[in-house]
Amino acid sequence: MVLINQEKMFRIQIFIIVFMGISGLSIRSIAQMQKVQTDLIDRYLSVQQQSIGFNGTVMIASNDSILYRRSLGKASLELDVPLSSDPVFRIASITKQFTAMLVVLAAEEHKLALGDQLSTYYPQLGQSDWSKITIRQLLTHTSGLPHNEGIADYWEKTSFLPLSDRQATDEIFKLKLLSVPGAKTHYSSPGYFVLASILEKIYHKSYGALLREKITAPLHMDHTGENTATALIHGMVSPYHQLADRLIAAPHRDFALMKGSGNLYSTASDLLKWNNNLNGTRHFNKEVLDQLFTIQNSQPVNGRSESYGYGWFLRRSSNRERDFNFTGGGTYGCSAISGYYPNAKISVVILSNISTLPVGEMQSSIESILFGDRFDMPVVHTPILMKASQLDQFQGTYTADNGHLLAIFLKGEQLYAKMGQNPFFELYPSDSSVFFGKKVPVQIEFEKGPDNTIHSLKANLKGQSTRFVKTR
Repeated sequence: MVLINQEKMFRIQIFIIVFMGISGLSIRSIAQMQKVQTDLIDRYLSVQQQSIGFNGTVMIASNDSILYRRSLGKASLELDVPLSSDPVFRIASITKQFTAMLVVLAAEEHKLALGDQLSTYYPQLGQSDWSKITIRQLLTHTSGLPHNEGIADYWEKTSFLPLSDRQATDEIFKLKLLSVPGAKTHYSSPGYFVLASILEKIYHKSYGALLREKITAPLHMDHTGENTATALIHGMVSPYHQLADRLIAAPHRDFALMKGSGNLYSTASDLLKWNNNLNGTRHFNKEVLDQLFTIQNSQPVNGRSESYGYGWFLRRSSNRERDFNFTGGGTYGCSAISGYYPNAKISVVILSNISTLPVGEMQSSIESILFGDRFDMPVVHTPILMKASQLDQFQGTYTADNGHLLAIFLKGEQLYAKMGQNPFFELYPSDSSVFFGKKVPVQIEFEKGPDNTIHSLKANLKGQSTRFVKTR
């Protein structure tokens, strides 16, 4: 365990960073001032490289000054090429930040109104519930549209296809709404595809051209743009997918159905420029930024507890220094998170070319280090070998006192855990009854009863222990 006991000093350092950033003074000495934190982040990332196989880039900045920059791992495993200091990555749903900005800018230019219904742009929808969906509802995931899984045969077939824009639109318009527009929250990437298509209709330009004209060119984000299945993008890393305890080449997923929701690439440096311009009102009007970063939906979006603006998750804290605006992204060959602390004037970007890495947990740990919280350094576990016949005894459904369900199940010779509606993750044995997660930093200890069979377990996560009783 590492206990950061210089909290008061760190708070003073953070204040100095903020003060110097606001007043425009030179901050070359910040790196030296932050050496304790820098060393701790270095150690943490090295542990995560060993523990979960982190492969990617981490950048932290105060305004325009980079406080921390490190790349770990390979840009190409096949060619044994290391990552550069600022490689190009897929950024998946971080794309939604840019689409939301383009929509709000269009409203400012009176090209559209956020209360417009889809029937304004797609009269072929007739009088269906679809036609009543508003642009604001698409932005806040309250349109009733499902996520990608609502598209027929999405993962088995449709996601692979190089659909034309018309074909992609037709696939989305076949979706069955999960609720009446405006009634409930359902996270939906297809909703952001529709927003991008509306932008193309009103400007008579492609989404990529609008992105360049209104965002990336003015902000000199020279390494940010649209992915396509055939484009050769200079500096782009090779994509990989973590499958159980090994890496494979990332499965193909065409970008046709990801327009406006997950089809962009970028670098950590470009995303820092983006964050800085949003946080410093240097290029965009304050009225535009206020709309993006005002809470528009306080219901859980995509299972998260934070509120939602337009394209951004908004964490608001009693300690204003810890307010955090961010978006995460994940697709084959990508695990990413980018955000900034508007009051502390600090940005954090984590980009990886490996899918299903817990970058949200990494961001939380880095935040603890930055702000001087108590911090437990992850432990590098070495799994032992257990056969499927030995693992079978742990399978079952376990129930906590609060009613939460934890399912433990076996596939092949790999044990998995699944809590409620959260994604399942792998469990690895460190001894005959204690298991650990790599993607989720949990330790599970199974307990036997008088009959020598498994009857309960204790799950330890982030310093909290919860007991579950086997119910079936």
